[in-house]
Amino acid sequence: MKIGILIDRLNVGGVEKIAIQQVKALRDSGEDASLVVLRRKGVVQNAFPELMKEIPVIYLDDRLIPLFKFSCPFPLFHFFSLFHITYCFFIPFAVKKKEFDYFIVHGTYTAFSAIAIKWIRKIPFSVFIWDPISYIVERVYGQKLAGLTKKILLLTAKHLDKFIISNTDVILTGGPAHNGLFNNLNPDKKILEISPGVNPLKKIALKKEDYILMVTAWKSGKNPEYIFELIKRIPKLRVKMVGKWLDSEYKKEFERKIKKINLSKNIEVIGEVNEKRLAKYYQEAVLLLQTNDDRGFGMPALEAAGHGTTFVIPKGQGVCNLFSDEIDGFYTKEKDTKKIAEYLNLLIENKQLALKMGKHAWETVKTHYSWQKHTEKLKNIAQIKRE
Repeated sequence: MKIGILIDRLNVGGVEKIAIQQVKALRDSGEDASLVVLRRKGVVQNAFPELMKEIPVIYLDDRLIPLFKFSCPFPLFHFFSLFHITYCFFIPFAVKKKEFDYFIVHGTYTAFSAIAIKWIRKIPFSVFIWDPISYIVERVYGQKLAGLTKKILLLTAKHLDKFIISNTDVILTGGPAHNGLFNNLNPDKKILEISPGVNPLKKIALKKEDYILMVTAWKSGKNPEYIFELIKRIPKLRVKMVGKWLDSEYKKEFERKIKKINLSKNIEVIGEVNEKRLAKYYQEAVLLLQTNDDRGFGMPALEAAGHGTTFVIPKGQGVCNLFSDEIDGFYTKEKDTKKIAEYLNLLIENKQLALKMGKHAWETVKTHYSWQKHTEKLKNIAQIKRE
């Protein structure tokens, strides 16, 4: 079976990493899978170079004439760009007949092109909707808009969500956070929760270093400055911040703030690292801290658990449904500074508890959340529809 894992373009986020790992796991299971990317020009260049070497990649707009590749971001939006619309008219003809039997699609904007491919090339698909457009508009842009403009944008977003849902075979999600919205938009559409996987360590560390870990693709919406509030509560807190900064000037400004308020001994901004080094940080850290609510899923906590490390994260994310609060990790309200500081202090002071919780989370991952188990669910979706 020829399966395409379809994304819009490469970034250093969790969604892209999941897509790459899906291709690898499908191929390891004997399927003819490829990563299919709408646009070669990525959000960042050379994302996940180690992982990308292991899989076949098709950039569909390499098959377009230069005129059709033009794009620019829409005002206000971070990622929504002109190509998400224009490619719907061109990309279906860049896909060869019978080139794929099925697409697994990531993202709402990517789904527009997937729908066009389905109509022109008759290739069915299911889409991972990590966050619906209407949720993104409300959470990320809602405070920047007001009055009639906001109402029109929200109404348009809901209609686009409904359009996508109506054209996909199955709605794929990392958790139940948005299921109420999906049911309201189309109560007859099947929703299937499929959490991402990880490659859990065969053996975990029995000793932890004296730092906590934060991992994400850093940008203003991630609010890295919030860590200053936690250090006020726990002056001895040591933090390593790992992940690429999408805006280099923002990184420089953040580092200047660290020096200005004399927190250089508390915070180490490490930046982007390779997978081997990331694994080392996951293993050594007392815990993984996530402060920004990633409602669609929350991949760093799952990766930490796969390395035997516990976590403190916002509750309500998809990843929270895989583990038990106060057994595998701790869940809090987003930016509940008092409670977050309480849990951080508890685990820093009691590393044996941190080790115990990390071990339990690791055993949960080994049993239920490997990429192999994830892949079997994807294959079932494609196979059932094909039959």
